[in-house]
Amino acid sequence: MGKSQQFFIKPLVFLLTASAVPLPAFCLDAISPETVITGSSEKTEAPLASKRLKTSDTASLLKNVPGVTLATGGGVSSLPIVHGLGDDRIIIYVDGMCLTSACANHMNPPLSYIAPSNVSSIGFKSAVSPVSYGGDNIGGIILVESDQPVFANPGEEVKTSGSASTYYRSVNQSTGAAFSGAVANSNISFGVTGSIDHAKDYKDGHGNTVTSTYYESRNLGATFALKGDNSLLTLKAGHQSIPNEGFVNQWMDLVDNNASFINIGYKNSFGWGKLDAKAFWENTYHRMDSGEDKLAIPAVQSGMKYMPMETRGIDLGYSLKTDIPFAEKNILRLGHEFHRFTLNDSWPPISATLGSMGPNTFVNINDGRRDRYSLYAEWESKVSKELTTVLGVRDELVQMNTGNVQGYNNSNMAGMMTTNYLRDANAFNAQDHARNDNNVSITALARFEPTLNATYEIGYARKTQSPNLYERYAWSNFFMCAGMINWVSDGNAYVGNLNLKPEVANTLSLSADWHDSNRKNWELKVTPYYTYINDYIDVNVLALKSTGNTLQFANHDARIYGLDLSGKIGVWETSSFGHGQLSGNLGYVNGRNLDTGNNLYHMMPLNGSLALEQKIAGWTNAVELQLVSGKTEVDALRKEPTTPSFALLNFRTAYQYKNLRLDFGITNLFDRFYYLPLGGINYDQNLASKRLIPFESVAGQGRSFNVGLTQTF
Repeated sequence: MGKSQQFFIKPLVFLLTASAVPLPAFCLDAISPETVITGSSEKTEAPLASKRLKTSDTASLLKNVPGVTLATGGGVSSLPIVHGLGDDRIIIYVDGMCLTSACANHMNPPLSYIAPSNVSSIGFKSAVSPVSYGGDNIGGIILVESDQPVFANPGEEVKTSGSASTYYRSVNQSTGAAFSGAVANSNISFGVTGSIDHAKDYKDGHGNTVTSTYYESRNLGATFALKGDNSLLTLKAGHQSIPNEGFVNQWMDLVDNNASFINIGYKNSFGWGKLDAKAFWENTYHRMDSGEDKLAIPAVQSGMKYMPMETRGIDLGYSLKTDIPFAEKNILRLGHEFHRFTLNDSWPPISATLGSMGPNTFVNINDGRRDRYSLYAEWESKVSKELTTVLGVRDELVQMNTGNVQGYNNSNMAGMMTTNYLRDANAFNAQDHARNDNNVSITALARFEPTLNATYEIGYARKTQSPNLYERYAWSNFFMCAGMINWVSDGNAYVGNLNLKPEVANTLSLSADWHDSNRKNWELKVTPYYTYINDYIDVNVLALKSTGNTLQFANHDARIYGLDLSGKIGVWETSSFGHGQLSGNLGYVNGRNLDTGNNLYHMMPLNGSLALEQKIAGWTNAVELQLVSGKTEVDALRKEPTTPSFALLNFRTAYQYKNLRLDFGITNLFDRFYYLPLGGINYDQNLASKRLIPFESVAGQGRSFNVGLTQTF
């Protein structure tokens, strides 16, 4: 055992013994107060200002939540992973809108469409979640809500409110500002929000620049709402512009992303129960190409300098949900949902640069369509004072189709650039592209509370999810083109498979939660889980290379198991030092392809965190320790690199004076150098070294001094 391993294991033993997590922003209650049982769920409740200070990436607000890890993307586009299952295996709702990545590299994931400054709550439910929360997932559900409309109190003529904030982070010279404002009477409300975030490339712990990590994001939104005695009608609209965002772990960068949305919601209470209706439309125009950092690499300048890629994606849908009380202490939930995602993905020719990439426009996805029709029924019953159960069934029809495609040219160039455009396009076009899947999901949950100090949960879920459009319809075997189909940041090339089956995951989760009667002084929660997945979408090898491999999406059987451990304990309560609390968490996950015996890709190694927090007068102070073990269980087929263990220390403090809040923090206090276990490969460095093997991982951020100021009124 090496010294670095010994150094790491001792703190982990202490972590297991002390069992603690910074969960100030998350409690263990259900996201919906009417949903008594939720499997493993977390909800934001405490102020998010301290988390916003560290990041412009909304997904990072879930950092340090038990069961959640993040795969590195751009500065505002990381991909959350719940219990080893991430990206499209998680369904994400932003104000009830079900959004989809409209990019072959998933550079515009759903959470990138809402700025952290506009988030009022964010939470997740793991795979064992009620079917009423959503379908088309095997990994879990993330629900994000923006600021809700405000209304004046009865007798109050007009109410106004708002906020303005700004921040600075030294590690990447990141600056930003946000504002919100609202005016309302007791029945009508109108509000606006806006934000801008800008950052340069960040520095690692050695002081070196990690290229293609710059970003800029701009968001504007408006909300109009009408409130009746028992009803609420809400209309939200907004626009986002991301003019540039570097991706150090991808061939390409985002060079333009413009998205607009309209979202209408209606809620009402009747004698028979409650109705919740939602309709939305979201339109994205997205472009990729080599960004400014990649263009400065000599290997890029002498080879493929530009490769423009353009996509347009549209999400639209509606949902109807009802809660119907019946008998005594029983609720029947019935719902219907429709979601359509359409995608056009084409790449303009660049024949002046490379003869293999012109004169045609490369048509990657032509009029792709993915429609979901969902029906569900759920029964929640308060069997006794101690026991509550939930049983639900959801059925979904998923219809997918796409049109014919073409390559950059109508030939099969031979030699070093064997493209096979004509062969592959003809083979794809000759097949029927329409696919229909009937997906059934079932959830059974029970929660037992024998005393005020203990809660026990057991849950089983059968969740089903169909492939995405790229997994079924990406058609080219040419490495240069297939290499653009890659949202896992591993340097390999991916080809679709028309014969893919939906994934079916069977998950069993147990949870024991011990706490004081008010959940204020101490708490310990342990949650083991096991998932068996039929037809897990992994890969088969089409071509092995000394650099990246050419892989085709393929169904395999897989299993994932793991453990979440979290807790807190009060340390002191005095007039001189205020309230002190120690909190922490620990997470472990293991995934394996049962057909090949390979480790599943992007499994987070054993990790945990500890936080000692003090609250006194208007001050909140905290010291946080993040611990991550070495990543040794990797997917050799994808050439996934290992990463060593590391420990980071962070400090933060905040002072609240009336409506003014000042935040200050230092992340990575000792400026440690470390690699991100889920960061993928540093593609910029591999391009500079002409793609030498082994691939190098992406280094994490070095020390950063962060300051933020927020004024509410």
